Amino acid sequence: MSDAFDFKTALDPSRSVVIEACAGSGKTWLLVSRILRLLLAGAKPGEILAITFTRKAAQEMQARLLEWLNVLALQPEDEVREFLSQRALAEHEIDAILPEARNLLE
Repeated sequence: MSDAFDFKTALDPSRSVVIEACAGSGKTWLLVSRILRLLLAGAKPGEILAITFTRKAAQEMQARLLEWLNVLALQPEDEVREFLSQRALAEHEIDAILPEARNLLE
């Protein structure tokens, strides 16, 4: 994905997007980040469907999501804020969702 790629739009859970990119371009990072943003927006895990072409890709996405939920739950607040900022959340949005983000792993 290029530097001109609009991550804010792609990560916005209220928008529908289509991403096409070559291998190694960050699609898994983007998709798992969108799933995380959906959870932070109040979606229930059973309401989210992500389809991949291989079991290996699905397992990688699941492992990454679990790893990131651990980051949100266990890392120091400044690291969690940076993590959320990297996923296109503004500072005021982070302030509002931080308590929920800390409890998503439960």
